[in-house]
Amino acid sequence: MGMPFDYNYHTHTFRCGHASGTDEDYVKKAIEGHYRILGFSDHVIWPDYSQIGMRGSPSEAKGYFQSIRDLQGKYENKLQIWLGFECEWCGERYAAYYHDLLAKGQVDYLILGQHGFFKDGRFIFYSSLTDKRAALAQYTQDLIAGIHSRLFAYVAHPDAFLEWYGSWDGFAQECSIRLIEVAAQSRIPLEVNIGHSKWRNQKPAPSVAPHTYPFPDFWSMAAEAGARALVGVDAHAPNELLTAPFDWTRDFLDESRLNYTNRLDLPFRLNEPSSTKKSM
Repeated sequence: MGMPFDYNYHTHTFRCGHASGTDEDYVKKAIEGHYRILGFSDHVIWPDYSQIGMRGSPSEAKGYFQSIRDLQGKYENKLQIWLGFECEWCGERYAAYYHDLLAKGQVDYLILGQHGFFKDGRFIFYSSLTDKRAALAQYTQDLIAGIHSRLFAYVAHPDAFLEWYGSWDGFAQECSIRLIEVAAQSRIPLEVNIGHSKWRNQKPAPSVAPHTYPFPDFWSMAAEAGARALVGVDAHAPNELLTAPFDWTRDFLDESRLNYTNRLDLPFRLNEPSSTKKSM
């Protein structure tokens, strides 16, 4: 465990259906852990598509916005709180919606977290596809298109594909190089995700599958390309803000020699490249 980082921009809420705790519970744990910044970025609530167990229903969006804005005011002297969403890039289907969320100030930022795509009006998880090579090609294409949209503050768990692709073969390396180079050129940070489902990477871990994330070889490529990196707890329960493997992560950052940053420039500014402040 160890001392938490003083920020986290990747925090979920009960609305997604696979997280627990109240919004204020996360705030209280962040204050207990001496955080300076807490960003809420629950799975994006789409206005016309319900997905039980993955994201809140359309009717819950207003309550999410109001709850986090209320907490911003209540705790403004103790913690800087930001309101956002973790989104999949779905082409033009939600491009205008994402743009308006930012332009109208309904959210402060969006992060790009690809879990699947739409086909024939239905959301399909990459992990559900039998043809894993085709799934990885689609994943890479979607992530790159999302980066090019310039609507996102950073890319969440870019190496998450290894959990379902299952091999660090030539094609996985080729796809990784492509998306890392685009991220580096766009100056959009990539997230070293340390959510509770990824703790298998802690040492020693004799039962660990070899291809889980954060994956060292992927991040070695990111370091070589000069891509920016930040850490995300990906909290799905309040206590994870205190119990994530922070010491392990610090060692990982040092060993990977990443171009590390610990701040986003928020609220996110449209029509500008994603920018970050230098580490403090």
